[in-house]
Amino acid sequence: MVAVVTDSASNIPPELADELGVRVVPMYLSLGGRTYRDGVDIVGRDFYERLVRGGVEASTSTPNPSDFAAAFESTGEREIVCVTVASRVSAIHQEASLAAERFGGRIEVVDSGSASMGEGFVALEAGRAAARGEPLETVAERSRHVAGRVRLVATIDTFEFLRRSGRVTKLQAWAATTLDIKPVFSLVRGEIGPVGRPRTRARALVRIVDEATGPASSAGGGLHVAAFHANAPDDAHGLLDRISGRVEVVERVVSEFTPAMGAHTGPGLVGVAYWSEGA
Repeated sequence: MVAVVTDSASNIPPELADELGVRVVPMYLSLGGRTYRDGVDIVGRDFYERLVRGGVEASTSTPNPSDFAAAFESTGEREIVCVTVASRVSAIHQEASLAAERFGGRIEVVDSGSASMGEGFVALEAGRAAARGEPLETVAERSRHVAGRVRLVATIDTFEFLRRSGRVTKLQAWAATTLDIKPVFSLVRGEIGPVGRPRTRARALVRIVDEATGPASSAGGGLHVAAFHANAPDDAHGLLDRISGRVEVVERVVSEFTPAMGAHTGPGLVGVAYWSEGA
């Protein structure tokens, strides 16, 4: 049987990963002088309370080839599909590829071109194909099929944590906060791009729903939708309900941003990942 491995940037809910036998390699989070395995040693709610109330600095690092090698060996299989976060936004794909080159079996390393549940959907499709007993080539093909179709749209609530992580300058963060901008952005095939610059969170959420239910979202097939959030579960569930009220949804998932992802965005991030056979 083909095994499936992914990284914790995929944000797959643990129960889904367990159900399909998907192994998750954790990223690393440094917080207050200690290093934690993402989603293993520290979880979302506890992390955000420490990040905001404690004012501690957080940084992240990728799993290394030995981490992936250990995960590959732990599957007990010689044929593996490894799904990674978009190679354009992280070195994780390269680390997994290095481990795959040294492995004694056959591994297909698939670049999801996405993150969070955009990546998660790619890994889940691989897991489902593997569970059906499909050969390695078919499992990899199905995962790449979804990678070519999945889209991610999200908004953040504050620029403070992007400023801390160096993703935006202090001046950019100040200007955006002063204007109360709640940017909506997309991640499609490895490219991060702007979608809109609403002035309120409510309008940002409307824009996300509009993007996920637009003409290209479910043409010719029902929509697979995952709402993800950083300590904002009500907004995530609300997005799913509003999308389900507009289009046919064949799969719906709610996923929490893991600490290593949320360290760069802070609490309040919310968005959706979605794909359909017809899109």
